[in-house]
Amino acid sequence: MITGIFSFSQYTEIINSNRPGSSHGAFAVGVNVLQFESAVSAQTLKHSNLNNSQIQGLNFNYLFRYGFLNEKLEVFLDGNIITRNILDNNYLNNYSTNISETLIGKQTLGFKYLLLDPFINKKWHSENVYSWKANRKIRLVDFIPAISVIAGSSFNFDNRVQYDDSFYKLKLPLHPDLLNDNIMRRNNFYYPEQTISPFAGIATQHHFKGRWVVVNNFFYEIALKNPTWPSSVPAQAGYNKINYLFTITYNLANPRWSIFGEFQTFNNKVYSDEYFKIGFANLISKNSQIDFNFGGSFKTTPSYTYINIGFSQRFDWHRDISESEKQAKKDFNEELKNRRKQQKVEKKSNKKSNKKTKLNPKKLAKKESKKSKKSLNKSLRENKKQLKRDQKALKKLDRKK
Repeated sequence: MITGIFSFSQYTEIINSNRPGSSHGAFAVGVNVLQFESAVSAQTLKHSNLNNSQIQGLNFNYLFRYGFLNEKLEVFLDGNIITRNILDNNYLNNYSTNISETLIGKQTLGFKYLLLDPFINKKWHSENVYSWKANRKIRLVDFIPAISVIAGSSFNFDNRVQYDDSFYKLKLPLHPDLLNDNIMRRNNFYYPEQTISPFAGIATQHHFKGRWVVVNNFFYEIALKNPTWPSSVPAQAGYNKINYLFTITYNLANPRWSIFGEFQTFNNKVYSDEYFKIGFANLISKNSQIDFNFGGSFKTTPSYTYINIGFSQRFDWHRDISESEKQAKKDFNEELKNRRKQQKVEKKSNKKSNKKTKLNPKKLAKKESKKSKKSLNKSLRENKKQLKRDQKALKKLDRKK
């Protein structure tokens, strides 16, 4: 919906949402723009190796984005709240248990900064007014992506292992004597996840033929040791995580509608998986968007399916600066720069004059007397020379007589 607008600026007149996918676009929302992106999803997980134990629940995801300082910078807060029911068909003992819980998921605070914006180059991406076909074909410059760097950290407020593996509770041994309304696991097998997980990554964004948008995300997350872990637990008990997302979006003939597909893979030593997602989005107004998507994984350890409904809303306090205002600001800065240079020159000359005035009267008198003596001696020498010339002229006249 916004493919044709990036050639003018970071800020766009219509909402620039990361949804319906999970990837980050390369572009920021713009200065003084607050954007809220949310979704509710119904999820089902089934694990074939754990007697087909199941987890069903709802996940409320939210993302706040805000642009500040300049058009290239954005800060974001991403998090979720999970309500789920776990049907544990215990694979070691012949009994089943139901566990219901509500927990605060990972909260992620990060920053995104645009390093390269190829759409600034008007020669590459300007509209060809003479050829409709030229504007719709793929060119070599289309393969130069917009590139952003993303960095931040994830935080866990719930004292529990997550690792993106929802079946971790079912994999821990359960003591039969602890079977009651409040089921507890053995402490020897329970290590909470790292409290802080810093990460860094890049986001790239390509635009093809005016309707296709391709986004790639590469992230690397570092697992830090939680201070509450026993000394026997290794420093990277959570294990470092690699996360990759590929998203492709196509704008339909009606520009208010778009469809998308996404592939996501993540890997660490505890849990790895691959997700496939498809869906569509509709632009309600220039500041609002709704979307629907569904997907899952092909593996059975566990199998994962979900249905997701999302909504994005923008609160726009952005003030666009006209070309005349930009030029006026540039002229003012140039004038300010020249004034500062002039002030420096004046300061230097004042310092020199101050040095002269700082000399005491005796030194000044001595200096003046030296100057007068010098000029007097010079005039005497000139007079002597003139006298000699006059004497020579008289001698010549006497000879002639």
